[in-house]
Parts: sequence; C-alpha cells; structure tokens
Amino acid sequence: MSKEIKATNRAFIRSMKRIAKELDKPESDISKAQFFAEDLETLSEWEIRKAGGFAALKAMFFPAETNLEVKYGSKLLKSHINKVEKAHGQALFFEKELVTAVKEILADNPLVIHKQPPASKKSTPAATRTVVACISDTHFGANVSKEEMHGLNEFNWTIAARRMACFIEQIANYKLDHRKETDLLVQINGDIIAGLIHNQEWFVDLLATQFSGTVHLLTQAITYLSTKFKKVKVVCTTGNHGRSMAKSDKGRATTNKWDSYETMVYVALKEILSRATPNVEVVVPESPYLVYKVQTHNICQTHGDTVINVGNPGKALAMDSILNQVNKMISSELIKPGESIDVLCVGHVHVPTVQMLDNGCMAVINGCLSGTDPFAQSIGIFGNNPTQLMFESTPDHAVGDIRMIQVKSADKQARFDKIIKPFQGKL
Repeated sequence: MSKEIKATNRAFIRSMKRIAKELDKPESDISKAQFFAEDLETLSEWEIRKAGGFAALKAMFFPAETNLEVKYGSKLLKSHINKVEKAHGQALFFEKELVTAVKEILADNPLVIHKQPPASKKSTPAATRTVVACISDTHFGANVSKEEMHGLNEFNWTIAARRMACFIEQIANYKLDHRKETDLLVQINGDIIAGLIHNQEWFVDLLATQFSGTVHLLTQAITYLSTKFKKVKVVCTTGNHGRSMAKSDKGRATTNKWDSYETMVYVALKEILSRATPNVEVVVPESPYLVYKVQTHNICQTHGDTVINVGNPGKALAMDSILNQVNKMISSELIKPGESIDVLCVGHVHVPTVQMLDNGCMAVINGCLSGTDPFAQSIGIFGNNPTQLMFESTPDHAVGDIRMIQVKSADKQARFDKIIKPFQGKL
C-alpha cells in the first residue's frame, strides 16, 4: 500500500470520527453526502476513489453492527417508536378536535346549576345515616328509535334527562323525617356514556356530544341533590363503554383504565362542583375500583367488567364465584386485618339485584338507565326495565332499606325538566 493511500486512510478515519461526534450517530450510519459536506481534511472524491471508494473505506474501518440480536432489536425498537409516534399524533389530533367541539356545544348549551342555599355557619354533627345512590349504565348519548325496537324502548337526551331526574327526585325525597342526620353518597359507577365500542353503534352521538351532554345532565343532578343534603360525596369509577378504542380496540381496558372519556367527564364535573357546591366532594381514583368507609362499613365499588365478574344475573347468579372473588380481596392487603368487605357495588350487567353472600357481604348489582337497544336486541335481549338502585346505610346495617327505582314512567313527564333540563347540543 502506497504512502499516499495510507495517508488518505488516516485522514478518512479522523474525519469520520469527528463527523460522527458532531452528528451524534455511528460512523457506519454516515452517508457519502454527509462526509463530503462535513469533511475538514479536504479529501477529494478522487483521493477517496483511489483508496477504494467511500463505501469500501467505511465498510473496512467502520463496519455496520453484525450482531443479529442487536440488529433485530434495533429494528423492533424503531418499529415501536414509529407506532407510538403515530398513536400519539392521532391522540393529540383527536384531543384538539374534542376540545374545539366541546367549546362550540357549551356556547349554545350553558351549564345549568341549581341555586345553592346560603352556607350554614353552624357546625353539624356527623351523620348517622347515609343514603347510597347507585348511578351506572346510563349510556348517555345513545339514540334508540322506538320504531326499530318495535315500540319496546326509546331513548334520547330528553328521555335520559327525565329518567335521571325521576331517580334524583326519589333520592331527594327519601326519608325527609331523618334528613338532619343523613348525608348522601352518589356512586357514578361506569358506562355513563354510550361510547363507541361495538363498531355497529351508529345510533350513538359523536363523542364530543356525549361528553358535553353528560356533563350537562350530571351537573344538574348533583347540584340539585346538594340543595337537599348537608353533605354529598360523589365517587366515580370508569366502565367499559367510556374507554378509548385507540388503546383498547381488542378488548376491555386492563391497564390505565382511568385513561378514558369517562374520566374526562368526571374531572370536568369535579372542577365545576368544586366552584359551585361547597358541600360536595368528588373522588376520581386512578384505580378501576375503590374501597372506602360508609358508616363504619367497607364498600367496594367497581363497574364489573374487570376486577370483579358477577357473570350474567339475567340467566343465573353464580354466588360461589362472586363469594370467592370477594374473599380473595378480603384476604389481600387492601383490607385491614380483622375487617371485611361489607358491600360490593357493581353495574355493567343491567340486571338489578341485591344478594347476601355466605361471608355476610351484600352484593348490590345496579340496573341501567337506557334500557334495551338495537345491539341487545340483535343478540336476543328483549327485557326493558330501566332501573337504578339506592339503599340506606347505618352503623348497624351496611345495607338497610333498599329501593329499586324503575324510571321508564318518566319518559313523557315534562315536569322532570325542572330538575334536569334536557341537553339540546348538536354538532
């Protein structure tokens, strides 16, 4: 090898190392164009050719990674990064579209907040009774045609508002003779919006409309109840209909379940109520369930599509299966030694029932507000008894008096519009 070629090779190596450092990339990834654009050794293309050519010199002195594991791993990593960047870009786009649409809707449909009474300066003793109102499976945003359902059911924003108002009125009027010693717990336990999860739900509104309408209805419902009880606590958990299909298109959400459209509704509701109703506390957990105390009793609240599976009570109630699942939770670190789960509150299955398990836990399974729909009809479900549950808890009874409020009779009663004004928003 001539001295001239050796000198060229040394200059080539120096230049490649310097360029790699400046561009923060391996020498093997530097292109011919980048080399000649950044070369400070002033090597001419003719000199490079005489030494063997750019490609040959790079392959000789800076061979590409030949470790197959590293090479394949790098390929997988690049593929994953591309997918994440695409998904993130789509998420940002949808988020901006959602915010814009919601702003337009709210401009035409300002929030309705029931006027609050003057705050009392007197301290009040702790409540010895708690009314627990179970709200789940309302499916706000669904539009069920009466004609398509052969007259069996009809559901839209007006009917949704009236059915909800009917339930809210029952809560507000519950045992007025004990109101001074009673506070209220509202469980908002998932499937509050219809969502878009079956790819056949052409009968549901756009998600931005569902979001805005749900905030519109729930704000009225909770502010109305806040005028009837001295203290109101709202505990929110996410269902499966409110999930984002961008993350859970192949099944139910099992991780980050809180990252849903329903959580957006809950956070919005929390912010609104924190300003409008000083006697209301809103809890929005990241976990798909919550265990908390009510009148010294432990209540476990979860929607019922994950964590706890109660099966299909419309066909058969698998008491042993529910019992085993509850016992597993009791034996875990979630529950303090010597304590148990006294009440299990779920929704999801649309069949209201209350059953006592062998360990003494009361399983409270809520109904739905929307009733049967075209999807249910397509798989042979024709039962239509929209119902929401409520019960009273005292220190002696985790679940005392129970009411199952059937709300279909409210569909044509315009008087309920004074409690919850129907949502009229359209995109």
